[in-house]
Amino acid sequence: MNLFTFTVHFKDEITCKKHFKAQRDKHGVVCKKCGHKDHYWKKDKWSYECKSCRFRTSLKSGTIMQHSNLSYLVWYKAMFLMSTTKKGFSAKEMQRQLGLKRYEPVWAMVHKIRKAKGDRDDKYTLEGMMKWMKVTLKLLHQR
Repeated sequence: MNLFTFTVHFKDEITCKKHFKAQRDKHGVVCKKCGHKDHYWKKDKWSYECKSCRFRTSLKSGTIMQHSNLSYLVWYKAMFLMSTTKKGFSAKEMQRQLGLKRYEPVWAMVHKIRKAKGDRDDKYTLEGMMKWMKVTLKLLHQR
């Protein structure tokens, strides 16, 4: 996938959130409170609600994005940038490329993505950027 294709598929925050939700729906959500697997989607809250106990689970909860205030679009851009080069990006260069002010959240994001990628590299043969993104998105749900 090249930069133009990426920006067509993931043009804004809503597009990224919808894609992320679709990927998360494929794997399912387990309630942290009661362990139930059936949920309602609360469109107005962008969260899942357990059909059994009504406990709400945010879209990022239980993923490597949990506790991150960075947008879905920033995460997607970071995954794209990290997959386009063999040498990789330092957290400082990623901060510069994404145009972000604070270093610490970028450092944490980059290291979470590297760890997720490293945990799965020996299990998957990556054929192109989209396959890598799908694998990474699966990892986002496993945390």
